[in-house]
Amino acid sequence: MTDDAEDHDPSGATVVEWLDGLVTDVPLGPKAAHVRQVLTTQPTFCSYATAAEVAARAEVNRATVIRFAQSLGYPGWPPFQAELRTVHLAQRFDPGRPSDSDGGLLATAFAQDAQNLRALERTFDYATARTVVDAIRDAPRTLVVASGTHAVAANALAMVAASRGFPVTYEDRGGPQLANALAGLGPGHCVVAWSFWQHYRQTTAALRIARTAGATTCVITDTRHSPPALEAQHVLVVPTEGVANIQSMTVAMSVAYGLLAELTATDPAGSRSSARRVSGVWQELDLFAEDEPGRG
Repeated sequence: MTDDAEDHDPSGATVVEWLDGLVTDVPLGPKAAHVRQVLTTQPTFCSYATAAEVAARAEVNRATVIRFAQSLGYPGWPPFQAELRTVHLAQRFDPGRPSDSDGGLLATAFAQDAQNLRALERTFDYATARTVVDAIRDAPRTLVVASGTHAVAANALAMVAASRGFPVTYEDRGGPQLANALAGLGPGHCVVAWSFWQHYRQTTAALRIARTAGATTCVITDTRHSPPALEAQHVLVVPTEGVANIQSMTVAMSVAYGLLAELTATDPAGSRSSARRVSGVWQELDLFAEDEPGRG
């Protein structure tokens, strides 16, 4: 690192503040500005991604990312990334700073989710997403795997897909239940895992076991360098940046419902018929509360 970069002490700063300090006297061209935007809106991804992967999200070439780091006084991408990671990880364990807006951290969280969705529109791998949809549609059995908060989107995908007539089951219990579910997999089956920072070992292991058994393996994750991504055949990368040390599942949920829309569109008549049957069973089980007389 050069003396110019060393002049900026990253301790206690957010990624945005840290970058602001670095670029104060550095004119940024349009391409460099795109790199900066990706760094500020997707710091978790950038903390572990290669220069080429950051370049792809910024819609520039790898050399532009390297030159960006060098223009700020770093020898190249790795030393710049190491400091970025230090700044970002320190902030992930900060309970959050008060927002200047009237909405406080609520408004900050909403704005971050909006940024994440805009980033998704630019960077999402739609071709791979359709491959995942085709794998679910064609599989005689699909197992959806996730743990912790990662299960929010996973459960939505599995539950709605099953209600539309697709043979999709969901497993988040781990241990013997997950082992039994994985033991029944074979060629032609499909596994869809959801895993974000931090990654659960059993999710990674489930993908490895499924792939060995001949099943198609898919993962929705936050970086191609994540342990589960290295075990999957098809990888969808989505941003999960949140505020106040809380990872956001907003984009993951949007991806789940997008995949479901594509999936049901492959058999609209069958999906409608299945939905009607499921609705009838729900009514038969009296699952829904009814308005009380005189209310509403």
